[in-house]
Amino acid sequence: MAIVEGASCGLQVVSTRVGGIPEVLPEDLIILCEPTVKSLCEGLEMVIVKHRTGSLPPPAAIHNRVYDRVAKEVVLPMDERLNRLMSRCGPVAGCIFSLFAVLDFLLLVFLRWLVPDSNIDIAVDATGVRGAWRRMSTPPNTCTNTGYDSNYDVARDLNHTQ
Repeated sequence: MAIVEGASCGLQVVSTRVGGIPEVLPEDLIILCEPTVKSLCEGLEMVIVKHRTGSLPPPAAIHNRVYDRVAKEVVLPMDERLNRLMSRCGPVAGCIFSLFAVLDFLLLVFLRWLVPDSNIDIAVDATGVRGAWRRMSTPPNTCTNTGYDSNYDVARDLNHTQ
């Protein structure tokens, strides 16, 4: 969801008050507007004023709050998930949703049997000072302090390391 990505980057989020959006982020990380152009413009202007006056928390603080909140989320075991579906969705819809959850889980188990985790390629670590993404961001045919003369050299080295 784009609003969670924005908040995780430390940005103040402006969104409409529709669907499940009000439940996604705490009220101090999101400005909820009515689904009209005028209301959205007012919300954006409110954020701009807060930014100019310095009343918004720094992006790093927002990022840390969102990260900490997500890190504390507990992954429930399947039986607790099914009990929660049954208790919150009612007897008919809860049974239907539980059936789909079980079928989804069985499909996942089958796919993991079909293509085991050991057959999945490990992604190249492109972080750090000499990371591949930093090297690839330089314009083509420019010499940098990384020792690469072009993006072609970076791509060649990445292919050889795999």
